[in-house]
Amino acid sequence: MSPLWRDEVAIYLAPRKIALARRTRGIKPHLTHATEIAVAGHYGDVAPTLDRLAALLTEPTWQDAAARVIVADPWARYGIVPWPDLRLDNDGRLSHARYVLAESYGDVVSDWSVALADTPPGRAYVACAMPQPLRSGLEEVLVGARLKLASLQPQLIVAFNAWRHQLPADDAWFVSLDDGSLAAVHLSQGAWDRVHMARLSQDWGVELERLRTFSRLSRTGSGAARMLVDAPTWMRSMQIAQAASTEFEWLEPVGGGTASHELALLQRVYA
Repeated sequence: MSPLWRDEVAIYLAPRKIALARRTRGIKPHLTHATEIAVAGHYGDVAPTLDRLAALLTEPTWQDAAARVIVADPWARYGIVPWPDLRLDNDGRLSHARYVLAESYGDVVSDWSVALADTPPGRAYVACAMPQPLRSGLEEVLVGARLKLASLQPQLIVAFNAWRHQLPADDAWFVSLDDGSLAAVHLSQGAWDRVHMARLSQDWGVELERLRTFSRLSRTGSGAARMLVDAPTWMRSMQIAQAASTEFEWLEPVGGGTASHELALLQRVYA
């Protein structure tokens, strides 16, 4: 079968959840299967999620396809890397990015896998780090299911790309919320110039107040900065969230959307 016609399986991996969606390719591509599974995992260990994924991929439904994987933001770290004064090759740029990430996160990211965003020469670029055991373990699990890794992206990148056509090009925050995590980027001249990440508690009322505080503190002196938030339906629909709608803007899927936040995120991979 030609790679252009091969089915694709999108996979969302998080400490407490896995979501999968299979899509046919061809003239009329369409979704054929989708599922979500809870995981008894935690942020400090990728093994429970990978073990659960391996068990799921024993089902023929999810085998023999190209795989596009989204990793939840608790397992990603981001940095804005200034364009170096010296001319660097790819290895040099990676070393420079590791240095910038280490300044923000310490030695914890020293052996993580680092990827760099494509950026025009002369401009700062985004670096993203993920635990090396996550990538190597994932590749091993996929091989066992005859799945070829086509892309591996963190949640913030996928969510941002899905909404970027609705985002202001300058002086605005894009915030991605999900179970237990917040990731936010500030836009300046259409590019990221700041990244903020936080771990969330299970008390959404408390976390909403933190988000409101972040919104107020992140505004410029003129108060012009906007905050646009991508979040699961249950977060957007709570009464306390609606009461805060004047302080930031909830991004609503076209047509409302009935899929869970994670499955909707997987479908955005194909948008």
